[in-house]
Amino acid sequence: METKKVKFKSYDGYELEGTLIKANSEKGALLFVHGITSSRDELGFHSDYAKFLADNGITTLRFDYRFHGGTNDGNTKLENLSLCGIVNDIDAAFSLLKSNADRRTTAFFIVGTSFGGGLSAYWVDTTNKNEIKKVILNAPVINYENDVLERNGLLFNGLLSDKAQKQLKSKGFINSSDIHFGRSLINELKYINGIHALQNLKDRVVIFHGNDDEDVPLVSSKKYKSRETLLEIIPKVGHGFGVEDDEDLDFPETKAIHRSIYKKALEIIEATL
Repeated sequence: METKKVKFKSYDGYELEGTLIKANSEKGALLFVHGITSSRDELGFHSDYAKFLADNGITTLRFDYRFHGGTNDGNTKLENLSLCGIVNDIDAAFSLLKSNADRRTTAFFIVGTSFGGGLSAYWVDTTNKNEIKKVILNAPVINYENDVLERNGLLFNGLLSDKAQKQLKSKGFINSSDIHFGRSLINELKYINGIHALQNLKDRVVIFHGNDDEDVPLVSSKKYKSRETLLEIIPKVGHGFGVEDDEDLDFPETKAIHRSIYKKALEIIEATL
């Protein structure tokens, strides 16, 4: 297998950076999409995942979307982030992945984690990416309006709360879960989400979710999944599928849980090949 850093541009010219692992005897290719305030490696969850898949014939690309990791151009102000910007970054990354896949490769996959989850499904659904055989979501944010505003008490009668309106007017952003969300993203929340995508994609979606997740509660996946969606509930783990007190996701017990997820996902991938 071959690993290399890659640079490419999104729709608006924003420069992105990623890591491509080209598998030997390639059977398929997969794109990773990380969560907000994270990066392409997801504290090792994605980087270890990518190596595991490459060892099993799946070429992978993981990348930092705008204002994250190696792509922030010195600008880490998340109030400049937009949902559409992330979706365009996903689209550009997939084009790069396809151009680096073997010509005979026809099976593609996407893994979306946390804030990148619902947007991955949204992108597959709205762009009719039929070559994406499985959409694998890890503890996904699906309803972005609820995640950013409603469950943090920032929505009242269908509008921003007075407190949120005042903060947005004075500072240019809303502080939600210690993350600054700007006006552009706030105005996308009503319309961009993974709700309809999960219903439309049906059994092409697989969700892994920890039953002790407090950042993105399991109830969200249970609520929005379709009847055909496979939901794998991981017991006694939180948002990053880590055991108690493992914020860096590096405990041996956490790594073992991660490997079990990788193996299950590989089974699902190989069943489509």
